Amino acid sequence: MSQLCMNRREAKRHQTALRLQECAVRLTIDRGFDGWTIDDLAAAADVSRRTVFNYFDGKAEVILGPEPDVDEEAMAAFVSGGPTGRLFDDLLVLAHEATREKADSERHIAAVRDAIMNDPHLLRLVHERFEMAAALLGDCIRRREGDDFPDEKVRLLLRLLMTCFDHALARLGEDASTTFTDHFDATVVDIRACLA
Repeated sequence: MSQLCMNRREAKRHQTALRLQECAVRLTIDRGFDGWTIDDLAAAADVSRRTVFNYFDGKAEVILGPEPDVDEEAMAAFVSGGPTGRLFDDLLVLAHEATREKADSERHIAAVRDAIMNDPHLLRLVHERFEMAAALLGDCIRRREGDDFPDEKVRLLLRLLMTCFDHALARLGEDASTTFTDHFDATVVDIRACLA
């Protein structure tokens, strides 16, 4: 099959996934996470129920996307003390890796945040995801820094990282003309300035 055909197929698949996500966010904002079904989503996106499950495992994944995936090499570099040799800076590198290629639209990311912040069930699901990611990152920090690295510092680093994400999302809600990554980086600069 030609590269052009594959690119068109991939582009169509990408557009369908994005349409499903946008419809799911709209349904969640309008009805709440528990107020719509996969059948409702399929109808709103003008696809079959089967199509929805060809793209996503369930409602939470449609809204939140797949769980963040960090490249094994990036994780190995972190555990071995890299890439900068400064713990928090290296966590920021992992954060960039995990959020890379997340969404096509800054407005979509802001809408997802609004849906999450206004729905207790979705907020709980996000918290569960964060807890799993925090456990993984905490384990990587201990492998890097040693088992005697204090748990309090691990929790502090992870909360600081989460604060960066949350603040960047809030900034994005106010200014969707700037990318999430740029808002995230600006948040880190502001934190460093406050702590200087």
